[in-house]
Amino acid sequence: MERTREAHPDTQFQLEYRPFLLDPTLSCRQSVDKNEHLIKKFGETRYKTACKFLEQRGSELGIKFRFSGNLRQTVSSHRLLLYAYQKEPALQEALLVKLFVAFFEEAKDIGCPQTLADLADEAGVMSKEDVIDFLKSDRLSKEVQALMMDAQRKGITGVPFTVINQKYAITGAQKADAYVEVFNKLVTLGDVLGTDSTPEVCPVTTQNREICT
Repeated sequence: MERTREAHPDTQFQLEYRPFLLDPTLSCRQSVDKNEHLIKKFGETRYKTACKFLEQRGSELGIKFRFSGNLRQTVSSHRLLLYAYQKEPALQEALLVKLFVAFFEEAKDIGCPQTLADLADEAGVMSKEDVIDFLKSDRLSKEVQALMMDAQRKGITGVPFTVINQKYAITGAQKADAYVEVFNKLVTLGDVLGTDSTPEVCPVTTQNREICT
């Protein structure tokens, strides 16, 4: 986005992060050991290879990945993220950054109500007490479920999956060049926001892809 703004200063971006469950088998109430669960799911060799790749890539970007700790289902996180977006889109991103740091770098359980209360309070979404009350209710549960079902209808089977202007989609972890190419195309064509339909998946050339084997 920064590169696009440099070339086209009038370009504006609005980001919305939507829910997707990577592992629907996880419980919302009971956490499990992260390493044990992922080794069981992917196999030890594949998991260790992925960890090594993330450590290497993370060191290049200033991210210190930690693979310890517990994890559980993230529906509660998604409900808070949706609330934050409805309140103010910028708050959603602020909360998401804190969730990512907590999970990937601090090995925290981002399904734990107290952890979520601390993070949402720090991000300015709502007070700790209000977060606990919110999570005890079923507010936005149906809305989050509807968004996840919408992703399934559109054929989304993994993340990251980036939809741009409701028209184009970029799948997988791509380099910035892939996004700049699409952004520049939209700016050049004077494209506007499309309808909320199934997006066209943009082809990504080999040189723009990061492949983890």
